[in-house]
Amino acid sequence: MSVKLRFRRMGRKQHPVFGLVATDARSPRDGRFIEDLGRYEPVAEPARVKFNADRILYWLGQGAQPSDTVRNLLQKEGILMRWSMTRAGASAEEIETAVEEFKARRAEKAASTGKKTRAERRAEALEAEKAAAKERAAELAKARAEREAELQAQREAAEAEERAAAEAARAEAAAAAADSEALTEAADATPAAEETAAEEAPAEEPVAEAAPDETPEAAEEAVAEATPEAVAEEAPDAAEEQPAVEAETPEAVADETGGEVADQTDAAAAEDAPAVEEAPAAEEAPASEADKLTTVNGIGPKYSEILASAGITTFAALAETTVERLQEIITEAGSTTAGNEETWPTQAGFLAKDDTEGFDAYVESLKA
Repeated sequence: MSVKLRFRRMGRKQHPVFGLVATDARSPRDGRFIEDLGRYEPVAEPARVKFNADRILYWLGQGAQPSDTVRNLLQKEGILMRWSMTRAGASAEEIETAVEEFKARRAEKAASTGKKTRAERRAEALEAEKAAAKERAAELAKARAEREAELQAQREAAEAEERAAAEAARAEAAAAAADSEALTEAADATPAAEETAAEEAPAEEPVAEAAPDETPEAAEEAVAEATPEAVAEEAPDAAEEQPAVEAETPEAVADETGGEVADQTDAAAAEDAPAVEEAPAAEEAPASEADKLTTVNGIGPKYSEILASAGITTFAALAETTVERLQEIITEAGSTTAGNEETWPTQAGFLAKDDTEGFDAYVESLKA
């Protein structure tokens, strides 16, 4: 009988478990199941292998042919070594010793290669993520510190500019004040100099009066020496100085008179200005604005016009109107009553007080 050793897929989705079975290779497709020989769980950490070595050796002795995957696993588990040594005629003790040494070598090799389990790989991935997160945090902190230092430098530069501008402004103000003081001192010094000159002028007159003490002969010589040209030169100068004094007098008078007249005119205009500006303010007295009565539940545009014609244009006026008066107004206007006139004053009372929450609650209670 042709027997084949193969794996059969078992387990659940994303968690496979393979069963080692002996099947009749003459049956179509995968062959008819004969015997279950063990389990193989590759997803487990580490992978779990549980085979029935005695039955596998039996079927191998019967000529069963394992598949490639089954052959590899049987070789790793030492079952093929056991089978070959049994065929070679080795004793049971030799076979067990050889198999144990083979498994020890495989375990040592697996330890040296350092194959890691899923949990170990997951832990390493978490550590790597934590390290990367720390690096990113350090980079962000460094960038934040650099940005703060830059902003601090900008703030200090701005403050320095403001201080420099303030100092410059104070220096300009001090210079302007010094110039103003200098001009004031100069203006004060000019009248003082004029007064001093005026006081010194009478002191020089006695010198002129002392001239008669001279001899008549010296006087005659001085008159003779005075040429007509000198007299002609002095006369025009005196003529030019005299009109200048006369010309300044009318202008000064005109300036003083005009300044007084302008001051009186400005004062009169200032007294009349408030009266002119207050007149429109008195005429523009604000009138009471009409409220939107259609906000009240049950009042449409038609009822709003009827109430407005009766003089009810605000929520306060509507709140003070009785239900009988409302019905009378609507009836006189030739319209039918709305059916909820008794709620209009209450709604208007809420709206007159700007109590929108109370108004909404009252309207909801009416709808309920």
